[in-house]
Parts: sequence; structure tokens; C-alpha cells
Amino acid sequence: MSSRFELEMADRFLAGTVGEPGDRTFYFQVTVGRSSVSFKCEKFHVGGLADHLAKLLIDLPSESAVSAPFGALAMPVFAEWNVGNIALGYEPSQDRIVIELHEVEDDSIPVEDRGRVRFFISRAQAKAFVDNGPALVGAGRPTCRLCGSSIDPDGFNCVCFN
Repeated sequence: MSSRFELEMADRFLAGTVGEPGDRTFYFQVTVGRSSVSFKCEKFHVGGLADHLAKLLIDLPSESAVSAPFGALAMPVFAEWNVGNIALGYEPSQDRIVIELHEVEDDSIPVEDRGRVRFFISRAQAKAFVDNGPALVGAGRPTCRLCGSSIDPDGFNCVCFN
């Protein structure tokens, strides 16, 4: 049975990586008080969440959101489970954003036993994620200017020359 978490306001919420470009593992990490919980995710999760948070911040009633510190992952990182779907919402009564991460679908785990975490972040934390998420995604291997494929440092053959 996977773990489920109902957290309140996160003190920190960020994405980070462990490993070298081309062999990085992405994580979301939520910290409440002195406890941090981490979830393995994919690069597209980070980029997609940053995009959706940016759109949400634009749609919210005006308020100048100053970016909160983003920081780095607290080490060591032990993932509770792998992220599948992500849900995003807004709680206007407390002016906070709600994020739900759901464990990746796996036929060996019944739906009711799959992991889920629900927590809240401030606009400043969302802005920090928006400001830092794309840079994290783009910090991987360089891409070939001809074909757009990632260039492997151990050797690369562009399909345009085959």
C-alpha cells in the first residue's frame, strides 16, 4: 500500500534533480516544518506544472506576488512513489493554491491504495516555481541544432547526416 499525505501549508515546495545531465532523476519535494517528503517525477511534470501555475497566477485577482526562495532539494532524497497525474486548484478564502500529486497508475496497485499527497502553497511559492522550473528542465544535455535530439556526451550521430 502506498502512502497518502494530507498536508497543510507547505513551508517549501520545489522541484530538483539528482544526477548528471542525461542521467538526471527529477523530484518534487514538499517541506512542512522539519519534515520533507519527496516524490519522483518526470521532466515533463516539472515543465507542465510550471506552465499551469503561470496561467493560474495570471487568472487570479491582482496581487503583486514576490517570488519566494526556491533553494535546492534537501538531501538525501528518498521518493515515496512516482508521480502520475497532477491536480491544481485555488482556494480563494485563504488565497492559496492547492496541489495534488497522484501516484502513477500501476495495475498491480488497486486504485484505492495508490499514493496521493495534497498540500497548499502561496502565490510567492508558485511564482518561485514558475521562475525556476523551466531553467531546471532546460539544464539537461544540449540539443542538436539540426535535429533537436539531445547530444550524448559519450557520442552523438545526428540523424540529418545518416
